[in-house]
Amino acid sequence: MLKIISEPIGTGRERACYVHPEDPRLAIKMPMGEVSDQTERDLKFYRKLKKRGIKGIPHVPDFHGLCDTNLGRGIVVDLIRNYDGEISRPLNWYLAQGVPIEEFDPFLDELKQSFLDNLIIFNHDMTIGNILFQKSSTGTAQLVAIDGLGDVVAIDWLDRFPWLVRHKINRRWKRFMARAHRTPEVRQQRDEMMDSGSSVPSKQQ
Repeated sequence: MLKIISEPIGTGRERACYVHPEDPRLAIKMPMGEVSDQTERDLKFYRKLKKRGIKGIPHVPDFHGLCDTNLGRGIVVDLIRNYDGEISRPLNWYLAQGVPIEEFDPFLDELKQSFLDNLIIFNHDMTIGNILFQKSSTGTAQLVAIDGLGDVVAIDWLDRFPWLVRHKINRRWKRFMARAHRTPEVRQQRDEMMDSGSSVPSKQQ
């Protein structure tokens, strides 16, 4: 049994995420209650990827199985770090620092294309807080979706048809982007832009 004594590196509505106590390259997602719908959804999602023979997608953490800890049973996935070892931060953190969401358009386009290419469906509740901005080197970066993956529908037999899956991804992506532009961080940028009379939100490096 693994012993977790560190503080979580992130928390959501149902789960907390910890650095694996024996391998800093991995993370453990732990339910904060007895049952986690998100964990069950994750397991279903990764089982489907395994069945399709898909692994090593740059924009999705790899799954490394279940583990027993002093806090209960969790799932083990890649811990997303930057090239310098720092744990990658979520997209909403950068927006809160004043970086315009438009600067992430190329990375968002790349993430969407990865979903389409690999037929990866994401949930209606995926947020910009579920997406990390990983700096792969001094000049390259990518977005990695760490939560909100998989589908929530009870009947998913239609997902056997790639063209229907891509249609669903495109439809949900449009809604996701609309929500992203309505987040408090983006609204704050817009308000500051209007107050300053500028046409472009201020940036912070």
